[in-house]
Amino acid sequence: MKATLAQIKPIHPELIPPTGAEPWGRTLDNKQLYRLVRRRSRAVPNIDKVTGEQRWRKNQMTGEPLYPLNRPEVYDEEFIFFLESQGNGNVSIVKYTPPSEEEMARARRAERLAQVKDAFFDKLLDMGLEPAEMFERLLGAEKPAVAVPAPRVPEFVPAAMETAPSSVTLADFPKPIGGGWWILSSGAKVQGKKEDVEEQEKAAQEARFVAAGTPEE
Repeated sequence: MKATLAQIKPIHPELIPPTGAEPWGRTLDNKQLYRLVRRRSRAVPNIDKVTGEQRWRKNQMTGEPLYPLNRPEVYDEEFIFFLESQGNGNVSIVKYTPPSEEEMARARRAERLAQVKDAFFDKLLDMGLEPAEMFERLLGAEKPAVAVPAPRVPEFVPAAMETAPSSVTLADFPKPIGGGWWILSSGAKVQGKKEDVEEQEKAAQEARFVAAGTPEE
């Protein structure tokens, strides 16, 4: 039984609107809308034309109001709808509800996205590029991180240490040689107070350090 039912194909008849209906735009998902003006009736309060008050059904014995009276009112209703096949040969008339602002914003975005997508791929074809290649250019291919070597500390050998024993270091300068004379790490001999000579040695070491770290042109 189930196999027999599964073989039945849906039946979609032609969507023909009722007599008197006229086309009236389309829905956000492109369904045809129709407008139909039809005669309707409704119950409205029965108002006394003289007193302007609501009329009531009253108790015939006591005159006590029991319930308010209504009267029929005939009016023309504007009915907006679209047609939808049920797949079984029948067609439904579906009342149209205007979309909310949020739904309209989503529809506008989807339409704009489709336009941009078409323009993008048209440009790819004009440039002779494949989509994958264009995305690599836009996003940039991931490259392995390259280790950056630590900066090399420049080395220099003071002139006074070239012929000195290996145990001599920069901390040994300025070196006193008697009579208020000192020898600097550069090999120069100077005379003066210890504080002044130490400042000269410090300046000399810093100058050579900077010079050793500056590349030659």
